[in-house]
Amino acid sequence: MFPATMNANPRAASGPARRPGRAAGCIGCLTVIVLLLVVVGAGWIFGMQPYLHTMAQTQIDNAMERSVQQIPPQAAQLPSGSTIPVQESALTNMIVLNLAPSDPIKQPAVSITPQGVRLDFQVETPIGTMSNAITGVPKTVNGQLQMSNVTVEGPVGLVMSSADFTTLLNKHFAEAQTRIQHQIKSVQLKDHEMDLVLS
Repeated sequence: MFPATMNANPRAASGPARRPGRAAGCIGCLTVIVLLLVVVGAGWIFGMQPYLHTMAQTQIDNAMERSVQQIPPQAAQLPSGSTIPVQESALTNMIVLNLAPSDPIKQPAVSITPQGVRLDFQVETPIGTMSNAITGVPKTVNGQLQMSNVTVEGPVGLVMSSADFTTLLNKHFAEAQTRIQHQIKSVQLKDHEMDLVLS
């Protein structure tokens, strides 16, 4: 009689080899996706967002600075109680004239209603044109014109916050008042027009 032989392959005795389960593959994929999101998020927070924020703020700041410089010096000679009507078309033209053709901001359009002021504009990017808007309500605080309730709509909100725009707008409102040498008694919003009453 021949002695019993042992199987040299222990896996053969226990059945066919088991392949890694689908759960292990899914966990591996999810881990890779999470790591990619962390890397992209960190790159945005520490790299692209500060760069784009600085670039956007500088361009808007420069355009508003040029707009303030266009206020005629005769405005300082207006008597107290005078009303300065500001048409939405005049604001739109002022913005258009102070944007360079190479600027990514295109097609600005200001609209004024009794509820507030709205600026719609397009931003050209390498991936396409994106619609954005900034809204706010002008008011007077101790004779100073200020923008309140500022909201930002569209992708520009990823680069600049409502607080950023509020600070920027109020800075240039103060510069404009220095140029006209008057305090603002009140702001009256109408359809297509904003009336500033000088004190």
